[in-house]
Amino acid sequence: MTGSQASIARTAPPIRIPLVRPDLPSAESLRPAISRIFETGMVTKGACLREFEEAAATVIGCRHAIAVSSCTVGLTLVLRSLARLRRDVASCRTAACALPRHVSDGLNPQCTEVIVPSFIFLAAPAAIAWAGLKPVFVEVSASNYTASVAAVEAAITERTAAIMACHTFGCPCDLDALQHVADRAGVPLVVDAAHGLGSRRGGRQVGAEGLAQVFSLSPTKLVVAGEGGLVATSCDCLADLIRMGREYGNDGRYGCSLPGTNGRMPELSAILGRASLSRLDQVAARRSAAAEAYLTTLAGIPGLGFQQIPAGATTSWKDFTIGVDAAAFGMSRDGLQRELASSGIETRAYYSPPCHRMEAFRDFLPSGTQLPVTDRLADTLLALPMGVHVTPAVAHEIGDRIRALCPMIRGV
Repeated sequence: MTGSQASIARTAPPIRIPLVRPDLPSAESLRPAISRIFETGMVTKGACLREFEEAAATVIGCRHAIAVSSCTVGLTLVLRSLARLRRDVASCRTAACALPRHVSDGLNPQCTEVIVPSFIFLAAPAAIAWAGLKPVFVEVSASNYTASVAAVEAAITERTAAIMACHTFGCPCDLDALQHVADRAGVPLVVDAAHGLGSRRGGRQVGAEGLAQVFSLSPTKLVVAGEGGLVATSCDCLADLIRMGREYGNDGRYGCSLPGTNGRMPELSAILGRASLSRLDQVAARRSAAAEAYLTTLAGIPGLGFQQIPAGATTSWKDFTIGVDAAAFGMSRDGLQRELASSGIETRAYYSPPCHRMEAFRDFLPSGTQLPVTDRLADTLLALPMGVHVTPAVAHEIGDRIRALCPMIRGV
């Protein structure tokens, strides 16, 4: 830390309202299962993991929910499995396999590209790169911030290996339209569903659509395992590959039929994850109440915009963001963030910079390609506090503070 940074750290006001605080089950509710672990010595690959996976598959509505060490690992394993799935598609045991049988034999073996929005957490393109594939960045919808179906369709070429979409901030992406595009192109649809537990379409939890949807269980999510992820799929072949892949690729006979990694979830995380999963509805309801309080308090403030949730969909409100139009509000997003910080209110600029402007991924955007909606969102969105600590009263307090800071209202 430099001298100036240390000075800022010393003078910064204490955080009264942090950006996030996990909504956890009680320690007492976990104690019996944890005690059994210590009695049996089974700290990994045990009954708690199986029970968590079975419960998750029931909630999501899919055939398989495979717990892994992180959402990133889950996405990587899914993408690494695509080539094997193409080879084995004819022998798949389920109708929900990776690729339509009528196009599987004609796939270009040089399919190396994955279409993905740039307005997404950096783990998504990182997983694509770690899987040995190339991200192709596309635009998002200006209203709901999820992948633009038209942009995805326009980006498909003979090199496309998969489409990756995302439930951005918990808002379900247009899975029906994206699946239609994927089916016409003969490529699988994979969803970064990191924010998706608690999100619904037509009253049903998202996760059963597409080849696979991969959920995160990190502390900012509605279901928490400490760290971890869930790969949801109804394809038996893919489920087998993910289970082998998280176990180094071990086929059970100390052989290795595909290169894997150590992507296992320990029993302690599975215990926390299952207990947290059982509370999903009440955690989602609390977030929804906080979001409604934000929307009510912030309504009518000039220059503020909000994510539009499609009809028939319900967001998890993993994040509640506001868009700040500097000219209409009278202050930039960054200026508002500084003012809120001075009041002890922590916020975050998502996703700023977007992936195509990050050093690790900027070479993947073709020269001359512009993503104006993505760039605007990255430069204007601000995530407000959300979590167990944000009651409607706290949301009203934050909203009132933003209203008091608006230069256009104050007449400054």
